[in-house]
Amino acid sequence: MADAEQLMQIAIRRAILIPSAEIYGSQAGFYDYGPVGCAIKRNIENLWRAEMLQKEGFHEIETSLLLPEIVLKASGHLENFADPLISCQSCKQKFRADHLLEKHPEAKNIKAASLAPEKLSELIAKYELACPNCKTKLSSQVGWFNLMFKTNIGPLEGNPGYIRPETAQGIFIDFPRIIRNFGGKLPIGIGQIGKSARNEISPRQGLVRMREFTQMELEYFFHPKQQEHPKFASIADETLRLAEESGSPSEVKIKDAVEKGLIPNQIMAYLLWKQKQFYLMLGIPQDKFFFRKIPKEETPHYSLGNIDLEVETSYGIIETAGTAYRTDYDLSSHMRLSGQDLSVFDEQTKEKVVPHVVEPSMGVDRTFWCVLEHCFREKSPSKEWEWFDFPPKIAPYHAWVFPLMKKDGLDAKAREVEEKLRAAGLSVYYQESGSIGRRYARADEIGVPYCITIDYESLEQEDVTVRFRNDAKQIRVKIAQLAEELKSFISQNKVTG
Repeated sequence: MADAEQLMQIAIRRAILIPSAEIYGSQAGFYDYGPVGCAIKRNIENLWRAEMLQKEGFHEIETSLLLPEIVLKASGHLENFADPLISCQSCKQKFRADHLLEKHPEAKNIKAASLAPEKLSELIAKYELACPNCKTKLSSQVGWFNLMFKTNIGPLEGNPGYIRPETAQGIFIDFPRIIRNFGGKLPIGIGQIGKSARNEISPRQGLVRMREFTQMELEYFFHPKQQEHPKFASIADETLRLAEESGSPSEVKIKDAVEKGLIPNQIMAYLLWKQKQFYLMLGIPQDKFFFRKIPKEETPHYSLGNIDLEVETSYGIIETAGTAYRTDYDLSSHMRLSGQDLSVFDEQTKEKVVPHVVEPSMGVDRTFWCVLEHCFREKSPSKEWEWFDFPPKIAPYHAWVFPLMKKDGLDAKAREVEEKLRAAGLSVYYQESGSIGRRYARADEIGVPYCITIDYESLEQEDVTVRFRNDAKQIRVKIAQLAEELKSFISQNKVTG
């Protein structure tokens, strides 16, 4: 695993990431995705879309980035979506109080994130914490800082709105129209991929804590008395690496975890298993991530169980996804404030119910960073350059196409091959500058799984050389079969010859 700072510099050099507004010095908590990073990010999103929505027959929507204040009042964000803030009286800098406390050696076992401002103030005074900026003793009281970005909708004052802090609320307020349009039956899954924003007090650790980020969220609506999942039997004997609260993870059979109450119901269990499969597809090793059951005292009051997905990184263990059994909290809250009936008439039980919800929510940017870390490979005797071992399904390009030389019709033939592959739906890039060895290295450095070389034999035999990224072995493939062969390699995750 690469050092985080080293990996970030590599990512910036290779057009994977770009600090936002870089020519003006950048602002903490904002990153742009360059051509390479953007392609990988879209592929991660498309794989989630395929695995978590399309294969399950769920619906995808796209909701507004800006929400009127009343929506966030109903959801509880207006009152409760805040972090503990402390200000230095000397230099006037502001800091996350819980983060300062967590860094103190005598307070390392304190769960600072769950403490109220009054308790944080007491502990900061007890340990005599100093300002990280000017080193003077902190003396002000801890208060709450609401994390939402506020604006005014329209030219007239008095119509406040907020950039959404999560994509979920758009799904809840669109729920009644969607279920009416699709038969009015439970269960139903509705998901979306989109941007959210949180005005973090102290963004840090690159993509781990950002002010603008992308989420992939699914809301699974079901009858509160029907918590079985139709596919549960097929995965009941599978295992998850599960940690109980602050303990170490261990392999647990899924059916045992449900029976013991570690996982609230079959629905959540199935969706956790789906997340496990998704992470394996991304190239993150099974022994580098696990699920953690959140302690009851840290679980939101409306939830009947929260389980996070956590990944080992150079920053330490970070949470990249959270799955919550949100009960009927959101729909009931919106019913009360809007005056609209969001209940569903269940044909099977012949009763009206407010559906319960299990929500898997995944941060794309954090997941992206974990993919970078776990797919990064150092220099070795066989490769004298650092490279990425991305699975072909999420690599920035499926293949690069090279003419051996820029003459004798090799370049024209290579362009012809490039067009055929693109027409077949493959993502390819044409490269003719530099030695063939250097071109192979450039492709490896951004994780391209296959390099296609057109040589003089190609003109005579109508075939090409396919080089595999991981072991540099080569095979010859007929141009007429090339697209289908590459698609077969991609589906098999074949990266060696």
